[in-house]
Amino acid sequence: MAILQQSSNTGGPITGWPLTTLAPQGQTFAVCLAVKDSMNIQRPSYEDPSIIETKNFTRFLFGLPDGTMIQTGEMTISLNEKSKLFKTLTSWNGTMPFSGFDTKTMVGKGATLNIIHKTSQKGREYADISAIMPVMAGMENQIPDRSRFSIPSGENQNDITLQPAPVQQIAPASTVEQPQPMQTEMQANVVPAQPVPAVQNPVQQPAPQQQTMGTQFTGPNPTNVPF
Repeated sequence: MAILQQSSNTGGPITGWPLTTLAPQGQTFAVCLAVKDSMNIQRPSYEDPSIIETKNFTRFLFGLPDGTMIQTGEMTISLNEKSKLFKTLTSWNGTMPFSGFDTKTMVGKGATLNIIHKTSQKGREYADISAIMPVMAGMENQIPDRSRFSIPSGENQNDITLQPAPVQQIAPASTVEQPQPMQTEMQANVVPAQPVPAVQNPVQQPAPQQQTMGTQFTGPNPTNVPF
């Protein structure tokens, strides 16, 4: 089974990523963030620790809807039907991997994970993936967006820092300075309209007194003519 090497062992624990947050247990949707192939790893044989074996391992890194990440255990790069990698890809894709299959094609692919919590021999609690299955039809919108995650190796960090930027730009746009001139204009239009009926009402009430005064002014005019 030909699988290209995706990255070296630098930037984290050997064959994996330095994850610090415990992923929640249960069934959840996920997206494949990265694949890491670790080539020519020398370790004691499981059957006979006195024998040093050289193997090639691969791991998958997944992002979950709550923002946490989880990685698979080490899987020997092998096309053997009994290998863990063969069973994982068959369960995930629904078809058996073929000779020449490249695990890089799984990056960005959605998955349904069964996550359980375990305790290591040193007493550390960690999350483990017990099963990887495909996403059911019609549930593709539940797959997390891969660009939202920052891989611990330092990749895609700009995708995270740029997200809060639009939120900060929205705040100054919604200012209250624009409605203030509109309120002052409405007040200016209402203020002159109020005294108009106030002036007309007093003019109508003294009207009979002004008429008597008018008769006094018109009366003396003919009397003053002989003088």
